[in-house]
Amino acid sequence: MRVVTEGKAQPSKSADVSLTDSFRLFVDSVQDYAIFLLDVDGNVLTWNAGAERIKGYKTSEILGRHFSCFYLPEDVQLGKPQMSLAAAAAKGRVESEGWRVRKDGTKFWASVVLTAVRDRDGKLVGFGKVTRDLTERRNAQTALKESNERLLQSERSLRELSIHLLRAQDNERRLIGREMHDSLGQILSVLKMKLDVVSAQHNGAGPQLSQCARLVEEALTEVRTVSYLLYPPMLEEMGLVSAIPWYLDGFSKRSGIAITHDIPADFGRVHRDVELALFRVLQEGLTNIHKHSGSSTGVVRLTRGPDHVTLEISDQGKGFSACADRESSIPAQSFHGVGLRGMDERLRHFHGELKVISGPCGTRLLATVPLPNETDTN
Repeated sequence: MRVVTEGKAQPSKSADVSLTDSFRLFVDSVQDYAIFLLDVDGNVLTWNAGAERIKGYKTSEILGRHFSCFYLPEDVQLGKPQMSLAAAAAKGRVESEGWRVRKDGTKFWASVVLTAVRDRDGKLVGFGKVTRDLTERRNAQTALKESNERLLQSERSLRELSIHLLRAQDNERRLIGREMHDSLGQILSVLKMKLDVVSAQHNGAGPQLSQCARLVEEALTEVRTVSYLLYPPMLEEMGLVSAIPWYLDGFSKRSGIAITHDIPADFGRVHRDVELALFRVLQEGLTNIHKHSGSSTGVVRLTRGPDHVTLEISDQGKGFSACADRESSIPAQSFHGVGLRGMDERLRHFHGELKVISGPCGTRLLATVPLPNETDTN
């Protein structure tokens, strides 16, 4: 019902009463939020169904009581209820989250909005408070956080295990390489000398002995090559600048793939572990070119910036099938083979990065490792 005054529609008093009653019915029926009023001192004046469900008090039990009964005893001792009222009175409205206490003493995680209520003259007449129980959401967030922490810890443990295995593999390669060179290599060297002596002493059996000597010499060459590939002494003694050209020369002879290199003459040395990691990337990258690319050529570039070193291995092969139409970057973690993933793990140990960029014109492998402030070459 409306009345008209001076040509304007005005709500009647009966409409105001009806609207107020409807609003009270709405507040009283809300189940998910505790909505109630406090007087200026913080005593409870009203109570709705949501407040009874969340906090456990019936209307007859809570009206007139101070709202500090909803706080933890230690928070009451710290004066948090009074500080909340003072902040709301000063700012008009405050929001907070924290532990609150139900009637039965159990705790729940509450989202609270406390609003100062003033009359038309601006006088503070009380406070309106809206509380929501967020315990389930907080528990879910806590469980998710703990699960993520466990996952990160598992990833760290797996990475540490992977690095440990790679180090063990490198140590094993070093030992096997040295044993082959120092033990088997020496035996073959002595055998060849004796065959040369016997061949010189027995002219009649010379051709056969000479052939045996050549076979022993070939076996000795293979042993030395394998021992150097397992762990090249040149890498330890002279670094990547010398080890890479030596390795590329042997790789080209064995594979028939022409590999060129571009290495600055003033590249210098980096930490031995970093040099070894980049050398293993070089070996694996060239093996991939030989096995998968179909390319007859390749390029190796070694560059050094003020705070990083980069090894680039590129070919002109068929690339990856997923990149047949255009060049794109492929995360190393997406590969199922142990080669690229092993390279990635090596570089991650030094906070480095492995990029695989492939397209219809070939593939580029970029291994970047940051350098410390002071390079340790020992």
